[in-house]
Amino acid sequence: MSGPVPAVGPRPAAEPGGRPHVIVVGAGIAGLTSAFLLQRRGCRVTVLESAGPENVGGRMGSVRRGGFFVDTGASLLSRRYHAMLQLAEMAGIGDRILPSSDVVGLMRDRRVHHMRVGSLPRMAAGLLRFAPFPSDLPKLMLDHIRIRRTLDWYDMSAAARHDGESVAGYAVRRGLRPGTVDHLLDPLCMLASLQDVERTSSIAPFMLLNSLLGGGGLFTFRDGVGLLPRALAAQLSVTHHAEVRQVEEDSAGVSVTWQAGDGTSERTERADACVLAVPAARAPDLYGQMDEPFAEFFRRVEYTGSVHVAFGLDRPTAERAVMVNVPRAEHPALVGVILPHNTAPGRVPQGRGLVMAHFRGSWSDRHRDLPEEQLVDHARAALRALRLVPETERHTTMTHVLRPGQCVVFRRPGDYRELARLSKAWPSSSRVRLAGGDFFTQSSTHHSICSAVQAARQLSGRLEPAHLPDRSSELIPASARTKGQP
Repeated sequence: MSGPVPAVGPRPAAEPGGRPHVIVVGAGIAGLTSAFLLQRRGCRVTVLESAGPENVGGRMGSVRRGGFFVDTGASLLSRRYHAMLQLAEMAGIGDRILPSSDVVGLMRDRRVHHMRVGSLPRMAAGLLRFAPFPSDLPKLMLDHIRIRRTLDWYDMSAAARHDGESVAGYAVRRGLRPGTVDHLLDPLCMLASLQDVERTSSIAPFMLLNSLLGGGGLFTFRDGVGLLPRALAAQLSVTHHAEVRQVEEDSAGVSVTWQAGDGTSERTERADACVLAVPAARAPDLYGQMDEPFAEFFRRVEYTGSVHVAFGLDRPTAERAVMVNVPRAEHPALVGVILPHNTAPGRVPQGRGLVMAHFRGSWSDRHRDLPEEQLVDHARAALRALRLVPETERHTTMTHVLRPGQCVVFRRPGDYRELARLSKAWPSSSRVRLAGGDFFTQSSTHHSICSAVQAARQLSGRLEPAHLPDRSSELIPASARTKGQP
């Protein structure tokens, strides 16, 4: 790294009694997880967040509209997310976890085919009934078995040896038929990254398959997925509308310069360490001492935006799946719909329905700035053309449009090779750590939690152990792979 800058003022980081002070920048799920775990480890933690409290959780948030909790990001969570489940128990909301239905729908020829994803035999049987070319499935399953050994919630670098082509290129090399690409690989790619098969690394669909296969089904939270970050934030010191300008590191600690939303003068705060849990492209600007190879890679990280349209209904839908995926062969713009009312009793008000229509990244990039009414009309037109959830025509009581510009990072062919090189090179002595799936793993809620676990563990070891009580058992174990038990 670049040479350390002089310390700003004296070093008041550790308070009387020797508790190290850590500043966490960002109150998304990664920042809140690392802050929560470090606080439990004995640190004094300050969280600085540029947005208001209504946006806590970032891409793992929920907003209340018309009596419904509308999720801002992923709504369907896999039982393989053991670290997330354990974190919820630690945060005191284990009783708010709801076991979800595992019935999903895949559309082909304007018809929804249902399958259950909670058990491998049932999912395999459903795929065999649905797949246009069942003879392609053995190739996909064999490749999945080969690749899944390299997929790790905490470290995706081992996947590098399988990363060198796009999903479309992989399909050509393996001789998969166009129908398999259109109706299987494209939906998996959309669920993983909202990007087209021609642009995305071939790792993406196997990563998503690994979250589902043999995982024991799905779960959700009462009051939406944003319940978890809200529960974490309630137990932390979070300063909202705090715009961080600069993070500087020296041999004694870090200096974080930030400005309050009321426009008061900038202030510089000293701490023993800092966690950056911000979008990857923003990190090099905040932390100017970052080595150039990291800065260059993070600046060119590409996000996929999206448009999500929520319909609150006065009744449930006849469609019983928790999600219906729409391949591009069926519709050029719509990815599919998520139906939270079908996940579990208590997820939405009794007797009501909630439909979330999700659009492809390429379509969203072109149409995100349209007025809300036009986006609602586009969603209704797409659903009408597919003859999907007709209840949105006459039984809607609420509509709400979300248009995140940084919805998810998609990894291009070759990105995992760069991740493998960089993830091992971050200086172990650094008092600045990165937390979030956008940096060295995968852009998902669970990868972000696991990245935060790593950051908390690394800083706990870096800060003076004599100043911390021995509560290491309270950190989520940073073990291993998606195929095993985290």
